[in-house]
Amino acid sequence: MSDLRQAFAEAFRLIIGADPGFITIISASLQFSLSSTLIASMLGIPAGMAVANARFRFKRLVEDALNTMLAVPTVVVGLFVYTLIYSQGPLGRFRILFTPAAIILGQTLLILPLIASLACSAISSVNPIIRQTALTLGADRFRAGWTVASEAKAALLVVCLTGFGRVIGEIGISLMLGGNILGYTRTITTAISLQTSRGEFALGLALGMVLLCIAFAVNIVARRVGTRT
Repeated sequence: MSDLRQAFAEAFRLIIGADPGFITIISASLQFSLSSTLIASMLGIPAGMAVANARFRFKRLVEDALNTMLAVPTVVVGLFVYTLIYSQGPLGRFRILFTPAAIILGQTLLILPLIASLACSAISSVNPIIRQTALTLGADRFRAGWTVASEAKAALLVVCLTGFGRVIGEIGISLMLGGNILGYTRTITTAISLQTSRGEFALGLALGMVLLCIAFAVNIVARRVGTRT
C-alpha cells in the first residue's frame, strides 16, 4: 500500500511540476492525434457527404462496408500500414517507419471509415427539403452540399471529436509504427505500457490521469455540441 501511495504522490508531482519528459509525451500524443483527425476529417467528411447525397445501386453495400470497417482492430490497421512502409514494402523508399508520419498515417486510416460513416449518417439526418430547396433556387451540387453541411455542422463537429477520441487512446498503431522512441514517437499509451511492464507506475499513473481528463473533456464537449443539433 505504501508503494502505491508513493506512486500516486510521484504521479501528482510529475503533473504539478510539469516534468519536461512528461510534457513531451503528452505533446507528441496530441500532435499525432490532432493531425490524423484533421486529415481524416478532410477526407472522410466529403466522402460521407458524397455517399449520403448519391443515388446509386450499391449505396447500401458501401454503407455496410464502412460500418464493417469500424470493427477492424487497431493492430490489423497497424499491420497493414507496416507492410506498406517497411524497408521492403511498396512505400519503403520513403523511410517513414518509426517516425511520427507513420503514426499519423496509421491513425488516419484507422478513423477514416469512422468519420466517413458518421458523416454519412449526420448528412442523411438533415431534412432533404433543404437540399431540394437549394437546388430549386439555382445552387449547383457543391453549393447545395455546402448548405446541407452547414445545417449539420454541429453533428459534423461531434464526428471529428469522436475520431479524435478514438485515436488519442489507441496503442497498437503507435507501438507498431512508431517504435515507442523516447522524445520522438512515444505517446501516452505506449509510455503507459512501457512503464507498467517495467514495474514503474508513477509516470504511467500520471499519463493515465491526463488521458482520462482528455477523454472526459472530449465527451463533455461532444455532448454539449450534440445537444445543440
